Amino acid sequence: MDIWQILMTPFSLLLKTFCQVFDSYGIALILFTVVVKIILFPLHLKGKKSMIKMNIINGQLQEIQKRCGNDKEKYNQEVQRFYAENNVSPLGGCGWNMIPMLILWPLYAIIRRPLKYMMNLTEAASVKVAEALGWSARMNTQFIPNSHELMLSSMMNASNLEAAKAEVAALGVSTAGMFVINFDFFGIDLSKIPQLKFWEGGLEWASVGLFLLPVISAGLSVVSMFVTQKTNQINKDQAPPKMNLSLILLGPIMSLFIGFGLPAGMCLYWIINSLLIMVQEVICGRMLRKDYEAAQKEMEEQQKKAKEAEKERRRAAAEKKAAAIAAGKDPKKAHQKRKQEPGVDHTASREGLRAYARGRAYDPNRYPVTPYIDPNGPAKPEPEEPAALTEEEKAIVAQSNPELAARAQAAEEKAGKMESAAGEATSGGDGDYEEAYAGDDEEN
Repeated sequence: MDIWQILMTPFSLLLKTFCQVFDSYGIALILFTVVVKIILFPLHLKGKKSMIKMNIINGQLQEIQKRCGNDKEKYNQEVQRFYAENNVSPLGGCGWNMIPMLILWPLYAIIRRPLKYMMNLTEAASVKVAEALGWSARMNTQFIPNSHELMLSSMMNASNLEAAKAEVAALGVSTAGMFVINFDFFGIDLSKIPQLKFWEGGLEWASVGLFLLPVISAGLSVVSMFVTQKTNQINKDQAPPKMNLSLILLGPIMSLFIGFGLPAGMCLYWIINSLLIMVQEVICGRMLRKDYEAAQKEMEEQQKKAKEAEKERRRAAAEKKAAAIAAGKDPKKAHQKRKQEPGVDHTASREGLRAYARGRAYDPNRYPVTPYIDPNGPAKPEPEEPAALTEEEKAIVAQSNPELAARAQAAEEKAGKMESAAGEATSGGDGDYEEAYAGDDEEN
């Protein structure tokens, strides 16, 4: 007996007991699935609570991302500090949901290999049973313990059970666990594999029913997915998010693959499991109704705080920008500085009285000498002039600090006048420029 047989012994004994008591493999599978779901329900409920908590945390993580911007290193540090302060694990919601999956996955082996798990036979003993029941002659194929045990179990009946036990006993393996399993479930043999061409050999309920089992399983997998999404929705007023098409198709494709590739008993288990998932989600939704309502209120409060923080951030940025404009440099000096900067200067094309003797686009600084900059020295970037306020920023500053808004507006108007006067001075000469700013110099 290997480690998996030891771990799965309680579940295999449960399925074996149901088979012997009800003398129906189908009823035993249904009861077995119900009991397993009941046992794992507390874990599923714990996973739902963790998921609700993670949904609330995601709103706070989005706020951290907005605050950090594109600085990934700072974002990771802020997230780690947030997890530490709130005692939260990023895998908290997934961990509780993974435990039932880790338990359910080995259960497929119990259903698929009844000789090993329910009758405690070794692979060599299973091969001897196949020889005693004439597997090769009846099936025209070699017996494989890992794949054909369910079908071999259906071949065992009251007339050949003793012969099979004699072959197993010759190997020194105990035969106490061997028994006959009734695979008939409403006229469907659950040990057979459903076929796509179910009409071959005549239309009978046995073949049609086998074909319908995978189809029903695929349909229920889609329905259970939408039920789960609906019950997991915290904010009932908002429309549920659109699901990815590949994610929607994954469940039906897997159900069809299992249904048409393995005996029908596996397909019946898949159907009962999907039905119980929907019932389980509805029960969890009602039990956690107060948790969902509290989570919705907390998320709304977070959104409200985020809006207020964003409004405050924009107000501070607008006031800072307005203060920079109000305390900006003299537009006349700024214009003189721009005249000294490299660029196209149409006055440089003048030669005597000829305005464009050297050409309209003449630029004496087209190939300027690049000054040496010490790479090890400190960087000394020149301060840039603040950009003009937008209409939205003007409204924000006017509401929070009217005096600062008036000063910034006056500075912008003055800069606009200086800019227009500078343009006229450039076309008319430096003398006109000086005359245009004479009145402004007297005021200053």
